[in-house]
Amino acid sequence: MIPKPVIINVPVDDVDSGIEFYEQFLGLRLARSLAPGQISFHAPVSSDGILLTVNKRNFPGEGVTVMFAVEDIDAALAAWKAGGGTVVAGPYDLPLPRKIRAEFRDQFRDSPFYRGEAGDSMGRGASLHDAEGNRMGIVELSEWAHATFALGAYANPVSEEQLKDQSIALARRVPASTRMFDADDATEGGTESAQSTDD
Repeated sequence: MIPKPVIINVPVDDVDSGIEFYEQFLGLRLARSLAPGQISFHAPVSSDGILLTVNKRNFPGEGVTVMFAVEDIDAALAAWKAGGGTVVAGPYDLPLPRKIRAEFRDQFRDSPFYRGEAGDSMGRGASLHDAEGNRMGIVELSEWAHATFALGAYANPVSEEQLKDQSIALARRVPASTRMFDADDATEGGTESAQSTDD
């Protein structure tokens, strides 16, 4: 399985203002997330199981983080480190807060994504830096959560059309990226940017 983005996490300093901003942007109400010990809210942004989450910033300079779902977090971490990436934290458990587990299970039975009883944990996760220092994360979600995030038996894998389009792109005879554009392209791009700004 190609690792799939399932959570786009946006940290904010002022949670109330952040929620108001993203509710207006999305046209959706954000619901309180179940992240233990963290102030976090979420809303779906895709029929393919992708959530946008807004949470209290954990440390100065924390930026937007994309969380990818993987089938085997231990194997994914080994491959990540072998490729030159680093593990910032984890793997760690993603437990449901004890105080609301019973209520969550009752509510989850009414969810259109209910495929069986919810467990005590959403799964396991890890925070990462790639070889360039970009921050992202991975999660191995419990099977009971797969339908919510369109994973496993409920996944919509990359289509044959997408793979064919990618093969066409790979076959293009293009110069090195540093020589892709000439001066005319740069001027044209700058003109378009200026026009859009003026508009």
